Amino acid sequence: MKRTLMTLGIALACGVAGAQTNILQLPLINDPIMNPLIAPDLGSILVNKVIFSGLVRPDENLQPVPDLAKSWTVTNGGLVYTFALRDNIRWHDGEPFTADDVVYTFKTAINPKSGSRLASDFSSIKSVEAKGKYTVRFVLSRPFAPFLILLGHNAGILPKHLLDGKDLNSNTAFNRQLPIGTGPFKVSRVVPGASVTLEANKDYYGGAPKLAGITFKVVPDLNTQVAQLRSGQLDWVNVEPSNLASVQGVPNIVIKQANAIQHFLVFFNLKNPLFTAPKVREAMQYAVNRKAIIDGILKGYADYPTGTIPTALRTYYDKTIKPITYDPAQALKLLAQAGWKPDAKGALVNAKGEPFKFTLIVDKGNATREQSALAVQQDLKKIGMDVTLQTLEFGTLVRDYLIPGKYDANLIWWTTPPDPDQYSFYATGQDNNEAAWSNAKADTLLKRGRETVDPVVRKNIYNAFQRLTMQDPPVLVLYYPKEIQAISKDLTGVPDLGIRDALRYSERFQLR
Repeated sequence: MKRTLMTLGIALACGVAGAQTNILQLPLINDPIMNPLIAPDLGSILVNKVIFSGLVRPDENLQPVPDLAKSWTVTNGGLVYTFALRDNIRWHDGEPFTADDVVYTFKTAINPKSGSRLASDFSSIKSVEAKGKYTVRFVLSRPFAPFLILLGHNAGILPKHLLDGKDLNSNTAFNRQLPIGTGPFKVSRVVPGASVTLEANKDYYGGAPKLAGITFKVVPDLNTQVAQLRSGQLDWVNVEPSNLASVQGVPNIVIKQANAIQHFLVFFNLKNPLFTAPKVREAMQYAVNRKAIIDGILKGYADYPTGTIPTALRTYYDKTIKPITYDPAQALKLLAQAGWKPDAKGALVNAKGEPFKFTLIVDKGNATREQSALAVQQDLKKIGMDVTLQTLEFGTLVRDYLIPGKYDANLIWWTTPPDPDQYSFYATGQDNNEAAWSNAKADTLLKRGRETVDPVVRKNIYNAFQRLTMQDPPVLVLYYPKEIQAISKDLTGVPDLGIRDALRYSERFQLR
């Protein structure tokens, strides 16, 4: 109890200090990995957005605009990208930023031995080389439509002078304690399990940030985040619909919505024989009452899904596809075709009498995800599946279960780039294909989609992919959420973007 009271006292003190010293306070649900090439989770990505700049960044229409690069040209039929870099940029340790840093970053990103999680995104790079101190030339092995958008998504540039020749994953000093970037804020202090404190980078190429600093506080529980927002200890919380009533009408809080290019889903580990048959995964689409989840748990703040491409990607989303609706009888029919039938007690078993039994994991501290997982468990139990629900701390879930593939099923979410390219998420053997889904036709479509520049042809390709995933679902997509932002009315200068893209403009943020 003493420790709890002491922690609370420190938190309250930090809240008051933040308001007095122009420090923006944001929540994380886990300790971050401060290295954009290996960061696997949203918390890490949020911190990295303000530490590490990219060659480009997204504007309010999610289209790429200059960042570390001041301009670029595309030649040779879309195979050669030449970037002219700004010549007035320094790393947080004072060293000059040059083309060598860009070359190092992308050579490392595509090196299969580096541990990079961006290898699939940039597998089209044939070569990258410095053409002088402030010019970089990329040569692609094939046309790659989302190249510029992916450069502005998670591809922060790393310092060659500090990391060249070192193992990315084992470099704890850089990844967890003192990363060095070129962004508008630099790390000054890390308290594991508690906070990451950043101070303004006064030498930032775009001018000194308006904020004195940013404190990312580790607050895994969303209800606690909301309470701290109400009391002024946090300045921005992305809330769930269940929390909305507690922040609506509060004088110091403004509510905004942003398009979220996300799909919330249940991963099935396809290395588990239970889930190998496509008919089993198709049956689960019918077995789970997703409309009840959206209407009840999400309170309507989500769209009903038809595959992994969300409605936010309006140009590429195929709204003519008929969604799979709740139909337990159809689920049982498909399961029977896959060799699974209810026994005398209603338990789903195979020909050997073995039960359809697995564990569904979900991160703790977010009521929407926990309740959604419970709803999935209950619906699957109704058709005879033996489903155990297990809650874990988010960092533990990702590190010890999801990435090593040591799980049966996992309720989680993907935030994908503002482009329909999902190659790294659903093509065979790719970095983010945590479900281990493999479909040769999908591989072909996803490969063609990223190599096709014509938007009409691309749309047809991704519509075909969307239809394919209705018959052979890689995952169980539950819903496409709306991002509900609860923000202190004192925070200004925030662009109309989701939080992860808005943070690319943190130098413009200001607390009144």
